[in-house]
Amino acid sequence: MGTKKFTAREVLDAFYKAEREYMQATPEQRDYASIAATLAPNVRMEQTSALPYAGVYIGPDGMQDWTRRMADYFEVVDVQNPEIFECAGSEKIVVLSNVHFKVRKTGKEMDFPFCQAITVDLERGVIVELRPFYWDVAEVNKSLGYAP
Repeated sequence: MGTKKFTAREVLDAFYKAEREYMQATPEQRDYASIAATLAPNVRMEQTSALPYAGVYIGPDGMQDWTRRMADYFEVVDVQNPEIFECAGSEKIVVLSNVHFKVRKTGKEMDFPFCQAITVDLERGVIVELRPFYWDVAEVNKSLGYAP
């Protein structure tokens, strides 16, 4: 194993910053490059089957599809006050936070506890896997006008 050049916090902060900027942009102004720079080429994200953007997203192209879908639903996706829990020597981390959503269509705002299980490559400074856990999927769906 090589030298760890990054901390989990640095990697996540870069991803969260890029995600916030992307979500706030209009469709014509969205630039995915800053998000892509935070992701491994084989990155994998799994969204719960209960949401309208459910699925497994693989690689930067898959993640770009997910970010487009999320940005079509939300004007704001802001992971706030992340607390990172990690075990020494492990690239797996758990993030406990709050997430602030603003629905693009209605302007409705929501704040929920939010948890993510994330695998980070600390040598390359990129995210390898994301698995988010939402506090209130039913309320998110209701706010989006989605009935699974």
